Amino acid sequence: MPTVTHNSITAQPATPRLKTEYLDSARAVLPSALGARYRRETEYADSVQATVKTYALATDKLASLQTYGHLRKGVLSGVWEEWHPSGQLESHAEYLNGRRTGEMRTYYPSGQLKRREVYNLKNDFKTSSECFAENGQPVPFFPFEQMPVYPKLTRKDHCEGRVVVGFNVNAEGEVADVQLKQGLCPLADEAVLASVRKLKRFSPGRLDGMPKPVAFTIPVTFAVE
Repeated sequence: MPTVTHNSITAQPATPRLKTEYLDSARAVLPSALGARYRRETEYADSVQATVKTYALATDKLASLQTYGHLRKGVLSGVWEEWHPSGQLESHAEYLNGRRTGEMRTYYPSGQLKRREVYNLKNDFKTSSECFAENGQPVPFFPFEQMPVYPKLTRKDHCEGRVVVGFNVNAEGEVADVQLKQGLCPLADEAVLASVRKLKRFSPGRLDGMPKPVAFTIPVTFAVE
């Protein structure tokens, strides 16, 4: 009598078409809608591509939108937009395979254009840029992100060496818990701490596609001129 062999096939869990989560004020995921400030809806095009929309529960207005070519790897490919609490668009950027391309624009709460930058795909090269005051008048261009400027030290300051500072970037991309890990002198220490506290919002770290807090420790070296 012939033997019949049954091949075992393990079913893979299907990726949900739409995933809804509730977030607190820091945009950390909550177990339910209780105490939530935001609702995040992740709509999957397939197992890796997705569009993530976050709504403010108080107004049900869209707070942010991101389009990912690969969600779990955090690779943006498409539009990234954020809105002011009023519902007015705050920023717009375009990405392709994780690289900025096309236009990047930011707006004042009034809706007045604040900045426009145009990028191509060659090394995220910026081809044109302009900035505006709140009244719409052109102003000298200033970088979207600026590195901190530290004080110039001389030998009379008796301050040469390294400052080490630690901080966290929370799930919303904000700098928090700034701490001095290794001091050098009051002038240098305070300059570094103040610069870190003024850092602009980061794109938050992600674990399995979800924003997660990330701890940083950075050294800053001061040399006497």
